[in-house]
Amino acid sequence: MPVRRFVPLLAGVTLLGASAAPCHADAAPPPSDTYAQAFADGDYARAKADLRRRIGADPTDKFLLYNLSCAHAMLGERDDAIEALLDALSLGFVDFDLMERDDHLDAIRDEPKYQTIVRNWRLVLDTRADAELGGLRAAFTDPAYAFEKIDDTRLLWVSGFPEAPSDSARAEVARVAAWAAPLFDSPAPDPDRPPAWVQLILPTTADFLQLVGAGRIGGYYDRDNKRLISRDIGPSLRHEFFHVLHWRHMDRLGQRQPIWLQEGLASLLEDIDATPGGGLVVRPSWRTNIAKRLAKFGGLTPWKRFFSMSHADFVNRRPRSNYAQARAVAMFLHERGVLEEWYDAYVDGYDEDPTGLTTMSVIFGKPADEVERDYRKWLLELEQVADIDRPRASLGVALGQGRGDGPVVDEIVALKAPGVGGVPGERLRNRDVITAIEGRAVRTLDDLYRVLGEYDVGAEVIVTVRRGTRAIQLPVTLVEPE
Repeated sequence: MPVRRFVPLLAGVTLLGASAAPCHADAAPPPSDTYAQAFADGDYARAKADLRRRIGADPTDKFLLYNLSCAHAMLGERDDAIEALLDALSLGFVDFDLMERDDHLDAIRDEPKYQTIVRNWRLVLDTRADAELGGLRAAFTDPAYAFEKIDDTRLLWVSGFPEAPSDSARAEVARVAAWAAPLFDSPAPDPDRPPAWVQLILPTTADFLQLVGAGRIGGYYDRDNKRLISRDIGPSLRHEFFHVLHWRHMDRLGQRQPIWLQEGLASLLEDIDATPGGGLVVRPSWRTNIAKRLAKFGGLTPWKRFFSMSHADFVNRRPRSNYAQARAVAMFLHERGVLEEWYDAYVDGYDEDPTGLTTMSVIFGKPADEVERDYRKWLLELEQVADIDRPRASLGVALGQGRGDGPVVDEIVALKAPGVGGVPGERLRNRDVITAIEGRAVRTLDDLYRVLGEYDVGAEVIVTVRRGTRAIQLPVTLVEPE
């Protein structure tokens, strides 16, 4: 406390886009947050006055109203505190765990209206979800969009993808949920206090660019407003949905785990292969390639500093390096077979060491600096995979990123190469969407180059493409990359 609101990405659009950073009391407020400083000073009358001024300028800000409720409660103004809390709930404040833990609200917990809120929390959430789904239908009017409430994962599903890619996206979400379940099974959610619904939006390309802008960003999860947007139905979707599950767990625990751990675990699921039974196999990736090069040339950030890195430093100072190292550490734990055990021990020891460094010593039974040396050695020996910067083989075509369900063929550049495109009449064509190589799903160029890198030039691979509404399998002989 206090919680803070973030500025929307797109002016005039209330449904979409704040910062992906969380809003919790432990986030240091900027100097302009007068009410936040007043809370820190214990001057709740000053906080109330500043909050009322801000709410006058923006009466729909649920976080300001929640903070106003806290200020009223600390001043003993119980009726006003309840009314402000009800206003916050009506505008979409759904952080039950924060509300129940926040000692600023202790003065109103025995109020009948507060107890009614707690007793009917599921109804509060479901009513809010229905209203949000209606708002989403009004915001996304293109007939390409489909809408659904998915109960088991508590998602408000909005997809601008065709039916087949949308079905694949649902399968990806189910696989991520199953993979993450053993990590986040304790404490189990209270059936009467379920997590808030999350909007999961898979927009059309045009809408994604309008909502998020240009750049290589594949998506984000806005935890404050419980909203996930993904450009693709592969790496970005898995990464951001894992954040949803992780934040739900952190909220139940009352923990705010470090940014390296949040991004390291989510990045694990960017590069995977699906098993026939619906499981996931984590693979080395372009991120671990970066970490491997850093290890080779002495550029890794020492664990003691890396594990305690602030969110701002992580995302603003050498972010590619930081994300690469975070994934590498998580993959080290995963490949050593101790990820679940490590995470359980970390959660139990969070109060003593929120960075996770001490847990390395606990799980491996040796000082953390020795574990770090083992990690560096493991990283140097880790397979380097093909990526966009270092392709090993080519399909003989120029490829574009596509709209998120697979790279698209932009141009045939090796028609004269023997066997390229398969037999006559079965060649790759412009605008084909490549969805799999040898049965392994590829949703992005990163996916495609990683998978192709396991084959030599001259090898024949079966390429699955979507051509219009048809799925076609083509034999393609790999050539030297241009």
